[in-house]
Amino acid sequence: MVWDAGIYERELTVAVDAAIEAGAAIRAFYEQSSAATYTKSDGSPVTDADLASDRIIRERLAAAFPDDAILTEEGTDDESRLTAERVWIVDPIDGTQQFINRTGEFDVLIALVIEQRPVVSVLYQPTEDRALVAAEGHGAWVQQHGSRIFVRFRPVTKQQRPRIATSTWLGAPASLPVLERVAARVNSPTPLVSRWGVTVRDLLPSVNRYDVMIGLDVTGKKSMAWEWDFVCSDLFVREAGGSFTDLWGRTHRYNKRHPRNCGGLLISVDASTHNRILAALAPEIGPVPPGT
Repeated sequence: MVWDAGIYERELTVAVDAAIEAGAAIRAFYEQSSAATYTKSDGSPVTDADLASDRIIRERLAAAFPDDAILTEEGTDDESRLTAERVWIVDPIDGTQQFINRTGEFDVLIALVIEQRPVVSVLYQPTEDRALVAAEGHGAWVQQHGSRIFVRFRPVTKQQRPRIATSTWLGAPASLPVLERVAARVNSPTPLVSRWGVTVRDLLPSVNRYDVMIGLDVTGKKSMAWEWDFVCSDLFVREAGGSFTDLWGRTHRYNKRHPRNCGGLLISVDASTHNRILAALAPEIGPVPPGT
């Protein structure tokens, strides 16, 4: 595929450069083990690295696009974003606990949202100096060491059993009895349980750890994630040929007044597999709950 970012080429350039600059600051803290850790009001951790990354990204986006709104995990929510035409949604470090635990499994996430849907996304892993990038209608690719490799997920053939995964961040282990029944309906092996959140790099053909990711909370919570947890992966998955919806097949919307994602999560490497899993989920979750 020939490089073409369409009308969003400048936005992609700024977002990738901001992510790489923020990633360099994060990597310095990481390599020196010098980031202090604090506890936020919701009990989750935040570090000096999160705050440095947030500051860099805000400054770069505001300088390049002063009329755009910005929503970040570590910033104060300004509801004027609700009337903005363009909104950047940012997670300065997705996987702060993994940063603290020194697993290397954390990313800088930057997405541009227009009319509640992402049109640009960058997922940058500082420890690998690798970015997963997508632009609406122009594909998904991996940027690393100066190279750009376009990505199409490997679809599940009729002869294969789709491999299902979930995560301790997406409902496991409480969700496993339900997911095991779903797996049985499509003749899949026992679901894999990941320790990470939404890691779409595991869907890359070069990795291909699973074909389906399901986020299902059975404890009664209406939401298991913030918008910045999903938004970049949403665009990348779809531009790589996959499907990304809630458990009823509905499209996720972003830049909502309360920026959380409801309805669970279903990611598949291709539309046919996605439809199979939706059908297998239906007996477990029933009709769309009211008010969602």
